[in-house]
This record gives sequence, C-alpha cells and structure tokens, in this order.
Amino acid sequence: MQNKPALLLSLMLACTAAGAEPLNYNIVEFDESVSATVPRDTMTASFVIRAEGRDRLAVNRAFTAKLQSFSRRAEGKTFETAQFGRTAVPIYEYRNNKRILTGWQESVEFSVESKDFAALNRLIADSQAEAEVQNTSFSLSKQKQKETVDELSRTALHRFQERAADLGKALGFSGYKIVKLRINESGSPSAVLEKSLAEGRYAAAPEALSAPDLPVSPGSEEIRVTVSGSIQM
Repeated sequence: MQNKPALLLSLMLACTAAGAEPLNYNIVEFDESVSATVPRDTMTASFVIRAEGRDRLAVNRAFTAKLQSFSRRAEGKTFETAQFGRTAVPIYEYRNNKRILTGWQESVEFSVESKDFAALNRLIADSQAEAEVQNTSFSLSKQKQKETVDELSRTALHRFQERAADLGKALGFSGYKIVKLRINESGSPSAVLEKSLAEGRYAAAPEALSAPDLPVSPGSEEIRVTVSGSIQM
C-alpha cells in the first residue's frame, strides 16, 4: 500500500503536469520581418601626422607645427576628433654589421568624424601638407540607427499582432495569448575606402579626398528587425 507522503507527491506532480499541459495545445510559432534602407549619415577619416629628419629637435619642431596646424583646422562643433598612438622613435641603418642612428621620426594618429561630409572633405583637402589620410569610412550614427530600429520594431510588432489575430480567426478561435516573443535586429556593415600605401594613393575615387566640392556617395545600410514568437489560441 502506498504511503501518504508518496501519494501526496504523486498527486502534486500530476497536478503540475496537468497545469502545464494546456500550453502544449493550439500553439502556433511564426515570425514577422520588416526592413529599411537608410543612407549612411556619418563620415570618418583617419589621419597620420609625421615628421622625420636627422636632428631630433628639428623633427620635434616640424612635428609640433604640423600638429598644431591640423588641430586648429579640426576644431569646432562640426567635428568629433580623437587623438591616439603618438610616438617618437629613432631610425637606424646597418652599415658593416653595425647599427647606426641616422634620424628620428615622430608621429600621431587622428580620427575625425562628422555628419557634414563637405566640411570633412575640406579638412582633408586643406590638411594635405600636415596630415596623411589613411582611410575614410561611412556609417550610420548611433542615434539614426536607434531611431530606425525603434520604428521598425513598432511596425514588426504591429504586423505580428495582426497576423496572430488573423490566424486565430482562420482557425476558429476568438482570441490568442502570447507565449513567447523575441525581437532581433541586423544590419549591413559600414563602407570603408582604404588607402593603398604601396602606391601612395587611394585605391578608389582618389579625387574625392582632395576635392571638397565633389559629390560624396556614402551608400546606405539595410536594417532588418524580426519579431519571432509563439501564440496559444
């Protein structure tokens, strides 16, 4: 004969299973996706400022003059500027198996970001004597991406609700309950224009980097939002 604790445990497990069982009936899983093509609204240029020569003090003076000139040009609300990677290193040559100090090189890297493409192109053109451009890239700003994702999410959720209601009606049910819901987003990468260091020029559209009035084609990104979920009729 089964004892009372074991019997109570069996009854509790049976009730738990019975309580969870309705979730296994009349469940439909589906997803709704919406996408938008959004023009890239941000341009970023990477610069290197360097000076090189035999005399260390002369190199530093030349480097400082270039740095100050470029910094003045890159000031203002139009640009967001970040400086990194400043170095001052000796230059050596090997002669007769001996390492000989022949000069010095001082350099620093800058990243300049702007939503004003014409202004950044002017900075590139006006700074050619002080700074060497390594690459330019185009991307979506965080603000624009968030606004787009929020708008697409609302649209995708609305479509999910409409489809859930339509499925319920088609199957003869008066309503539905959301069991599970998940929202995912994806987008295309930013476009980068790389400099060919070996050739000393830009591999694509080099005139765009020295002509501030030339039209810029930043391209666009596709952002997709998918709402996936399951409903119970």
